[in-house]
Amino acid sequence: MTAEIPTDTDALAAMLADPEIRESLAVILANAPALAALASMSTALLQRGPELTDNINGMVSQLRESTESDGEVSNLRGAVGALNELAPLTGTLAERKDTIQGFLDSPILRPEIIDVVGNLGEAALEADTQTKGKQVNAGGVFSLMRQLKDPDVQETLSFLLTFARVFGARQRGA
Repeated sequence: MTAEIPTDTDALAAMLADPEIRESLAVILANAPALAALASMSTALLQRGPELTDNINGMVSQLRESTESDGEVSNLRGAVGALNELAPLTGTLAERKDTIQGFLDSPILRPEIIDVVGNLGEAALEADTQTKGKQVNAGGVFSLMRQLKDPDVQETLSFLLTFARVFGARQRGA
């Protein structure tokens, strides 16, 4: 749909007097930031078009080769269904793209940090399993002193104290 834009001011004023045109312009202006972000993403998508096309063609070829049983086809249908459910999120993702990019660029996703957090989670689960349903017996100060001889406890306390020092220094510096 191409509309002729009048060049003389009277015709332009007549167009702007139309309530439908004014309402349409108001909607466009209200959504200008989202439209700008959408235009940027569309441009980036178009620039990567050949690469994306090659990737999709490769995936389709792999799918054709690997989907020989009904179970695999069913899994593929499930994956497509899941993607359809995610489609409504695209607007929200576009609005929060700076936040998402900041998270992706942050050091929290470094492999060594992920390993530490993974170990922490596994240790928490194991400790929960070992203590669940057992009576809590602190044992007093002498029991605690005996626990300090355990190399695992010593290593963990060393980690916690070092973490506390480093974190405190960073908090003061922030």
